[in-house]
Amino acid sequence: MLNNITNSIGQVAQYRPEFINHHQATAMFGLSRSHLYQLVQSGKIKSVSLRERNKIKGKRLFIADSIREFLTANIQEGCFSL
Repeated sequence: MLNNITNSIGQVAQYRPEFINHHQATAMFGLSRSHLYQLVQSGKIKSVSLRERNKIKGKRLFIADSIREFLTANIQEGCFSL
């Protein structure tokens, strides 16, 4: 998914985010939060966790290109599996 942004000279530019949260991943790819976490757990997509040392709560970000690669590979194979 490409998003429009305005650069410093007023031109509209398009970009693809590198890291996305689960809300963005759901909107962009149609994958539910639980499905995203299952894919991370199985090593099929990549994510990073942002949190302070020794804290339980944090922010999980998914690497958008890993989701695109996973979906592209499954489209080419003609199947979708966890």
